Amino acid sequence: MPKNSNQRNGSFLFWSAETWAFLSLRLFLSLRFLTTGLGKFNSEGSYSFNNLYDGFVAGRIEAFSNSTNLPAFLFSPFLYSLAYIEILLGAALLLGVRTKHTLAVTSLTLVCLAYGLMLLGNIDGVTNVGVHLLLNAAALYFVRHNKCELLR
Repeated sequence: MPKNSNQRNGSFLFWSAETWAFLSLRLFLSLRFLTTGLGKFNSEGSYSFNNLYDGFVAGRIEAFSNSTNLPAFLFSPFLYSLAYIEILLGAALLLGVRTKHTLAVTSLTLVCLAYGLMLLGNIDGVTNVGVHLLLNAAALYFVRHNKCELLR
């Protein structure tokens, strides 16, 4: 094999458009999940567990209790764990830990979020999550072009 061909395969300068598309989708989704998860701990520039539990979680539990007939045991565990799930998925995507599997779990998380927003009648939120779900589906399609992965 010619020396020039070997250099082309190894250098990021010669990665395919599909590889760059996947990398950009992966970086966007990972940063989006990280900032969304961390944002649930934030209130007026202050990050704390109280902001998460007394702010985000309590507010969403109240919204679900008032807007749906679902018993709290069906949605409370998801709301209490959502910020941690988003941070974990964002970090795993950013680092490239079992990327295909992480993207699959991310898709399921987005579907759960969309369903919850549907129950609340938040059409704008459903649309926003739907866009992220499409980006996630595109990343799953291009995952075979992944060149940067910490753990397969």
